Amino acid sequence: MKKILTVISACVLASFVFLERHTYAAEMDKNDGLNDAQYEFVAGDVNADGQFSVTDVVLMQKWLLAVPDTKLADWKAGDLCDDDKLDVFDLCLMKRALIQTTTHNPLDSLTDMDYKEAVQNAYISKSEYNYQIAGSLKRAIEDKMGRHLDYSIDRFYLVNNEKFGLNSDTKYLYNSNTMDVYPINEETKMNCATWYWKGSKATLYGLDDDEEKQNEFLDAMEFYGITEIYYSIGANKLVNSKDMVEIFVRNAYARNMKVYMLTGEKTWLYEDSYKTAIYNIFDKVEEYNSLVGYDARLAGVSYDVEVWTNSEFNWKNNDAARYQQVKFIEAAQKYAESKNLSVIHCLPFWIVQYDYTDGKGVKRNVYDSITQIANDTILMVYRDSAEAIERLVTKVQNNAENTVFYYIEKNDCNLEIAVQADENKEGDFVTFYEEEKETPGCVNAAIATMKSDLKMYKYRTTFAIHHAIALYEYYLFMEGIS
Repeated sequence: MKKILTVISACVLASFVFLERHTYAAEMDKNDGLNDAQYEFVAGDVNADGQFSVTDVVLMQKWLLAVPDTKLADWKAGDLCDDDKLDVFDLCLMKRALIQTTTHNPLDSLTDMDYKEAVQNAYISKSEYNYQIAGSLKRAIEDKMGRHLDYSIDRFYLVNNEKFGLNSDTKYLYNSNTMDVYPINEETKMNCATWYWKGSKATLYGLDDDEEKQNEFLDAMEFYGITEIYYSIGANKLVNSKDMVEIFVRNAYARNMKVYMLTGEKTWLYEDSYKTAIYNIFDKVEEYNSLVGYDARLAGVSYDVEVWTNSEFNWKNNDAARYQQVKFIEAAQKYAESKNLSVIHCLPFWIVQYDYTDGKGVKRNVYDSITQIANDTILMVYRDSAEAIERLVTKVQNNAENTVFYYIEKNDCNLEIAVQADENKEGDFVTFYEEEKETPGCVNAAIATMKSDLKMYKYRTTFAIHHAIALYEYYLFMEGIS
């Protein structure tokens, strides 16, 4: 930058020696020998190379000084005063334009700004970028950071180009940890999560202890497009069984998959459970992350707290219970942010139909309030066709006032559309179980259809498949592995 300013300053000083030189339009053609069909006019681009740079300023200076054999390919590009003549005043305007071009980047105002301020100014989306950070995009980000990606602290948000007067051709990501901005140089996979419920089947397959089996399991996840895994384990066991968790998360990280702790009880609703349900969980995730390297850390917590299944709360008919669920999510979100971790909440698709009365006596929609608080919500839209699933999120459901996407867009929240692939006691109409058994990959095809149909919501939508063990078993069958 200093070199550019030095060159310009020298040119400007020298120009005052020959103030009398100027040329009028009648003396020159607009562009000398250029093919109009191929030529694109750029203000200041007197050498007609398609861009305005310090080279044009130097050429203009030499021409004003009458340096022998100096020609302007497009004299009119240098007529910044727009008076049909070239003189030192045009040169001064070129100098000023070059300084502005080389020093001003509209995204500079976002650099070093914290996440909350950036959201308040509408510079970035409130919700995390919903595509996988992988390939050349990941390498470019890591090169700029000078270190490896760490899912426990590095969270990316899509920049609002319109706010900066930028066109939509290039998208940018803001990292809330480094408070820096990166261009998206590669289109990557839309995120797709799965619930990995551990237990008897995980033990049977040896997924905790056998790394070969574990990698086979992760091969299955890759086949189904999984980029995020919700890993079920108790908070205390997370630390007490650190080595087991570390191996799994590291193997997932090697495949550019994020891992979240999966937890939840249907009794977790009221404040007397928060010590267990919220504080202990995030404290243990924080402790575990402090014990392992960047490539084995958890990104946050995925809550599967299905309190509406608890008859004690009578959720559907109990206004106070619905209000308490909103407060639970608010408390979890606030504590997650204090630990600099992500949190995701699993909910039924029909939650959009319900209202509650807040502390001020105002009637509010439950899902509206939750999406105002949360950055990411999972809706269990369990049906056995892409068409049926799409209808429940894009159309107004019975007894609802607005669509799911109305609230998602209004409150700048991500929607994970969760589909069922395992056998379900409610019947075949809520799961792809039968279809996937008959045609492995059917779930992938349904998700691909929804991605295409819902492309207008591509930066609001992700997917999730319930659940990982079922996908693993389908994969074994497909591959002919016993």
